[in-house]
Amino acid sequence: MIFNPSSLIRTKGSYRLGKDVSAVAHPCLSKAVLSEFWHNFTFQASNLCIADEINEFRFSVGEAEALSLDGTDYSINVTPAGISVFAENETNLIRGFMTLLDRIKATEVNDAVAAEIECCQIKDKPLIPQRMVHLCIFPETERWEVQRFLRACGVLKYTHVILEFWGMLKFDCLKELSWPHAFSKEQIRPILGEANDLGLEIIPAFNHWGHASASRSIHGKHVVLDQNPSLQPYFSENGWCWAIEKPRTKALLHKIREEMCDLCGAGQYFMLGCDEADGFEFSRENMDLLCRYLNEITEDLERSGRRPILWGDMFLFKKDGYNPQNHYCCNAPSWEAAQYMLDRLSRSIVIGDWQYTSPCAPVETALTFKQAGFDCLLCPWDCGKKELIAPLETIKAHHLSGFILTTWHTLSKGIPYVTMAARGGFEDIDAYTTPEARHHTAALMRKVMPARGRYERAGWSKQQIDFLWE
Repeated sequence: MIFNPSSLIRTKGSYRLGKDVSAVAHPCLSKAVLSEFWHNFTFQASNLCIADEINEFRFSVGEAEALSLDGTDYSINVTPAGISVFAENETNLIRGFMTLLDRIKATEVNDAVAAEIECCQIKDKPLIPQRMVHLCIFPETERWEVQRFLRACGVLKYTHVILEFWGMLKFDCLKELSWPHAFSKEQIRPILGEANDLGLEIIPAFNHWGHASASRSIHGKHVVLDQNPSLQPYFSENGWCWAIEKPRTKALLHKIREEMCDLCGAGQYFMLGCDEADGFEFSRENMDLLCRYLNEITEDLERSGRRPILWGDMFLFKKDGYNPQNHYCCNAPSWEAAQYMLDRLSRSIVIGDWQYTSPCAPVETALTFKQAGFDCLLCPWDCGKKELIAPLETIKAHHLSGFILTTWHTLSKGIPYVTMAARGGFEDIDAYTTPEARHHTAALMRKVMPARGRYERAGWSKQQIDFLWE
């Protein structure tokens, strides 16, 4: 089991799941992906049928009383006679269902596999309300990998997934924004619909300042200019940043936001990026231009009920008092420049405080943003347990908005940290080992999307030997 609920009372016995299980449930659980999950999480020994849909936010099999919530998000009651999952809204009911799936164990009946759930009473509520994860879709990423990742995030009870297409989504407004083999919206839309069925909100992402090449700088590619050099006027001289001072650039980015929001559906946020804007000259004129630009986008997004999230490194200067053991990413040239911009940015902007490594709590950069009046999401990287625990401790101790686990190009090795971060949103993970996370994650991946004997789809890496090291 991945999760330890905040309140768990074990009772005697277990409930054995038959080959065909008939349930009464709210319609939000009558989704094909959830029936598929039931089949996979029961080791393909049981099939689920929602025989009767009800208006109450409940899932019932057999005879089991629904437990009161007492301020928690959902309750689960498993008895020898039945199962009950109860919540006050759709999202929490789905998450309660995921916790139920997590507790299914394999047993053996007449030399055949069967599934059962130990009897218990559960009431659960996360310690960190907003639990986000950031997925980069690179030209090497396949469609099934995106679907598998989103499915895993649903079972892990994340609240949001930020999708960033690195030249891998075809736009109507400018064809050169994607590589020729990029995904069409028609290919991606069903996957996002399935993610919504799992209780996930998809946050659209598109870099609005630096990283305008939609490619990692160490490889020198540029999705637009490597296809059509005549589009240079949209960018800075070296192509790394968008020319944000030009009306035509701002108009294009507005169209991109419209297309991304339409694809990803209703939601609270839009990720604007804005990190590592190399070559930016921090003159007062340029800083004023940047702040006006970001505030204009903020007003535009607010008209559709969204708030922008942006990475915070360009608005940070490394203070002398910061802990030297934390490798902070601070790209403002002085404290005065950082403060000048922070004073002028709308407080509707949410800052995503991403750092390379911050193994020591508190993560002071996040507190700098909080003290400046911004809602702040701490953004650990999937590069180690210590680098994950310190941000989670900081969020809990200082009541920050939540976290975004970032994966970047390291996801092929980092998926166990996606599991670990999800667990850390509900409980203390100090005693949760990295090998334990790997084993639990491997078991999870076999259930959310079985490999069916295909080597490259087993586990989370397409190969076991890395020939290129970074």
